[in-house]
Amino acid sequence: MTDHASPLERLSTGSAPLDAILGGGIPAQSVTVVAGEPGSGKTVFTLQMLFHHARQGKKCLYFTTLSEPALKVIRYMQLFSFFDPHLVDERIVLVDLGSAIRSSGAAKALVQMLERVESEEPDLVAVDSFKAIHALLPSDGESRMFVYDLAVGMAAWGATTLLVGEYTVEDISIAPEFAIADGIVRLTNERQELTTARQFEILKMRGANYVTGRHFFEIGADGLTFYARVRGPEMTGEPPVDLADRITTGIAGLDALLLGGLPRASATMVEGGTGTGKTLVGLHFLLEGARRGEPGILFTLEETPAQLRAIGKTFGWDLARLEAQGLLLISYTSPVELVTDRFLDEALKQLAKVGARRVMFDSLTGMSLGVASQRRFRELVYALTQHFRTAGVTPLMTMEVAELLGNAQLTGHGVSSIVDNLIVLRYVEVDGHLERAVFVLKARGIGHAAELRRFLIDDRGAHVGARFEDLRGVLTGVPEPRRAAGRPASRRSSGKKGRGR
Repeated sequence: MTDHASPLERLSTGSAPLDAILGGGIPAQSVTVVAGEPGSGKTVFTLQMLFHHARQGKKCLYFTTLSEPALKVIRYMQLFSFFDPHLVDERIVLVDLGSAIRSSGAAKALVQMLERVESEEPDLVAVDSFKAIHALLPSDGESRMFVYDLAVGMAAWGATTLLVGEYTVEDISIAPEFAIADGIVRLTNERQELTTARQFEILKMRGANYVTGRHFFEIGADGLTFYARVRGPEMTGEPPVDLADRITTGIAGLDALLLGGLPRASATMVEGGTGTGKTLVGLHFLLEGARRGEPGILFTLEETPAQLRAIGKTFGWDLARLEAQGLLLISYTSPVELVTDRFLDEALKQLAKVGARRVMFDSLTGMSLGVASQRRFRELVYALTQHFRTAGVTPLMTMEVAELLGNAQLTGHGVSSIVDNLIVLRYVEVDGHLERAVFVLKARGIGHAAELRRFLIDDRGAHVGARFEDLRGVLTGVPEPRRAAGRPASRRSSGKKGRGR
């Protein structure tokens, strides 16, 4: 019989999303360094975890050194909902080592710490700030020995230890506690324009299958709230793709351009200039789903719910009634305070809660403003479309593009290749006046018409009109569609590998 090593016991941080990021929590009886600049949330994170375990009956020791005295820490921690004064002294014992360090030095403080651990027999121990002790040690050799003795002493008593400190990136590469520690987590504040993004990163965690990269968190009345960076779903059981299973867009004439509608669970982007009708296309899409009993969600970074309800009334649509029936959810997020990973994390939770079958994002342009790099923006859009596909949800996303006198710049912000279908709305100058136009530029895996049609908006909403005549060459930057053998010029071949061109 083969013996299998028993899995490491893990301690919850008190945050389910963070535990998932850590691969199940912090390993028991380990030494973890919690690093970060002043104000990044290190102390709140540490005490939030201690109070979580104190509520479960575990004993916790919290040592303060030369940073903040224990009484000051307690005064500020009372502002958070996780604080419980009944647990202080009984389950959470605060010990101020500041006077001992100043009078006797770091070596004596270590002896006092271990003696207190022996007498209290805690499950968790935190030292805040450990860097303050490190700074008092005369040499790197003594620093390493100090950290080693501390780690051995804590492990001997079965305690899980958190060493908290205002460490810089340079400290992480040279300080001995980082070499000896089982885990290293880092909290940061990063300025983005006029706002600040708080991020959490695991640099090291022995025995854990943790999620790499930077994850967002916020500090609020409940303490730290974590949002795992959005990634693609685990493709363990990818659902089959049935391109024959089509859903209608709800716009007269548009389904005909797609030769039968959109394939279910395919991702569609509606791209166009200001005022071309992108939001209106999305509303038609969601209303058609509601008529068929398919709940939908409108994630908006542009108009507010009240504005969208008012727009609906001009076309005779009662959006409020559909909301009351649970067939439509309008979720508004201000682009000014947008944190994309939090936004998308909450979007996926709402998706599961509502049981939505159709989703509209208005717009990807607004979402891109909250992303630090073009690469990360593409990653987010790709991950989002894959989550929708796995859940069997059909998304429609809008994107603003620059347009000047009818010459559309089809940039796609680098994500047009990710979506399955690309519908373009634009203006065309006809006899001295502007008209709206629509065409399907891309439809992956299916045939589609390659005609430029009028896109009309009246008191009933939007619908596709007749084709334009004698407008050859006005689609600047868009190649002329090639005629497939045996097909009329208005139809586009699906390509050699089942992909639309």
